[in-house]
Amino acid sequence: MILNYSKYLYPKINKNFLKVLNIQNLDYNYPDFTEKVVESVSFSVEKGEVTSIIGESGSGKSTLLKLIYGLLDFNQGEILYYDKKLRGPAYNLIPGHEMMKYVAQDYDLLDFVTVGENVGKFLSNFDLDLKQQQIDEALDVVELLDFKHIFPNKLSGGQRQRVSIARALAQQPKILLLDEPFSNLDQTLKLTIREKIMKWCKKHEITVIFTTHDLNDAFYTSDKILVLEHGKMIQFDHVENVRNFPKSEYVSRLFGYVNILSANVAKQLNITADNKVVIYPEEIVISNNGNFEAKILDVKFQGRDYLVRFSLNDIELVGYSKIKLSQDDAIHFTIEKFHQL
Repeated sequence: MILNYSKYLYPKINKNFLKVLNIQNLDYNYPDFTEKVVESVSFSVEKGEVTSIIGESGSGKSTLLKLIYGLLDFNQGEILYYDKKLRGPAYNLIPGHEMMKYVAQDYDLLDFVTVGENVGKFLSNFDLDLKQQQIDEALDVVELLDFKHIFPNKLSGGQRQRVSIARALAQQPKILLLDEPFSNLDQTLKLTIREKIMKWCKKHEITVIFTTHDLNDAFYTSDKILVLEHGKMIQFDHVENVRNFPKSEYVSRLFGYVNILSANVAKQLNITADNKVVIYPEEIVISNNGNFEAKILDVKFQGRDYLVRFSLNDIELVGYSKIKLSQDDAIHFTIEKFHQL
């Protein structure tokens, strides 16, 4: 009898234990452009996971999506879909990867066919009833089913954006890449559409990676956040960890209003720290029982509460108040929590 030891030397890989997407040391710079747009970026995502990419304009967010989708050739690094290496346009006759769908900011719609025909553009005609079902379901997710027979040139920018997203959803990709997907939506509509899209993707176990300038998009929809600064990945972690344990001043400032104090200044507030300290506004409690007394500089109504700027000696801070206060009033406050950088 001849024994086959190959199954022990080369065991079959169970793809359920592999990351759906694994990116290692990715570098890219545009031709004739010496500065790297993406530099040494490494991260991986699970099947069905939602990851948001945040950072200032020019940080490389959109470029990273194009590299993942295969629209650009990276200078070095590796992109794996499970255990399959992915390449750029220099290696592929048709740029892009069949298991992914990428929705750019230009929407790329055909104005001479209807919304429904745009959404069904890449669907098979083998089963027309199934095709119509897929079109209707995708349009229902973005709340445009009533516009199925309308031509895109009659739609607003926000509606065109939703049609473009519906076209990608209808194809049920394994990975969905969205570049600023909610940028043209009214705030009230955004809340509904954003939730419906992500709920639908979770239901179908679609992995989503999207860029955004709106931190609410990242907070309310993401499992993880990836922070880019000048093309470099500064932090990649679960949403709570990125906010509660920011790796740098840059990361903490992306989350809106924040107090950043040097170690010497923090000492005046009875905070002992070796480095700079981050204090978010909600971590300052304004009450009559506060440990410190300060003078109000400015008060702005925000809907749920008031944003209050106040000073203690030469230290200027920002916090929230449930009640309306007035400029030049004296207040007392306590710092309940802080984060060291």
